[in-house]
Amino acid sequence: MLLIIEALVLVSAALGQVSLAAVEGQPFTLDMALNSVDDLYYGCKEKMAKQVKTKYLKKELNNSVVFKKVWKIGKKKVSRKFKIAIYAYTYTQIKTNLNIYVKFNNETRYGKQNYTVMKYKWYSLHFLLTKALHILKKKQNRCFDTFRGTNVTFENDVLNKEVRFGSFTSSSLDRNKAEEFGTVSCFEIHTCEGANITKYSMFPDEREVLIPPYEKFNVTAIRTGTDQKHRGCQTVFVLNSTGIRSDLNCALFNQGGSAKNRQLSAGSGRHWQQEVAATKTGRQLSLKTDNRRDERRRLPPAARQINNNINL
Repeated sequence: MLLIIEALVLVSAALGQVSLAAVEGQPFTLDMALNSVDDLYYGCKEKMAKQVKTKYLKKELNNSVVFKKVWKIGKKKVSRKFKIAIYAYTYTQIKTNLNIYVKFNNETRYGKQNYTVMKYKWYSLHFLLTKALHILKKKQNRCFDTFRGTNVTFENDVLNKEVRFGSFTSSSLDRNKAEEFGTVSCFEIHTCEGANITKYSMFPDEREVLIPPYEKFNVTAIRTGTDQKHRGCQTVFVLNSTGIRSDLNCALFNQGGSAKNRQLSAGSGRHWQQEVAATKTGRQLSLKTDNRRDERRRLPPAARQINNNINL
């Protein structure tokens, strides 16, 4: 409970009315998270990598004592920046609850305007986590069935609607982890853009699958009371991946373009068929995808405690 209260205080300072609603007992909304920093970097990956290397990472590490500390710890555990980014993101100092994921996810979910006017504080971490998911997805080449447990309430008028989490969102392949740490609102998630980051996480026992802010889902079922599968959860939202939506795709390199011309969207699939499907209309990108659902054995879902109590 103490961790939940501390997290609510942090969110309150950053999000104002949103956190106030939660404190007063009003539910969070599930929607398309249109204020999210959802850059996919499709078409500008090399440009952004250069900017991160020469500008953003050094600047952002120097501007944040906590980020610098967890990054330094990560460098001792793994090599390559995208792996360090995963370790730093998942890092939590148990005694003090020192972490970067709470602030990072809050500012990612609501930071669209700051991102476009160069006031976002996490350009390097956002890019490196996105890069990490792309690299791991290419190797894993599959969708995952995961679970996420939270200790907050969400509005339940979203059946058959599309939603996004809007931030990097933790889920797990181990159902028992979720029931230990969050049973108010739970999520069964079929993700095709999330990647298994277990190998580079501070908590490998959580078998974490990290879901990016740009992945879209259809809410196919909402189970409450006696009609839900997992009796430990008060409400279970069932989400099925429907593809991607990136309103800020390459926004840092297309400042003169309209929002419409920055937007990238695609249907669901285990991976993009880029060599066949990429087309351009002006600056607007459209990607076709492999719509085949993963037919592999459905894994038992679950979720990690960290980042579940407050953040979507």
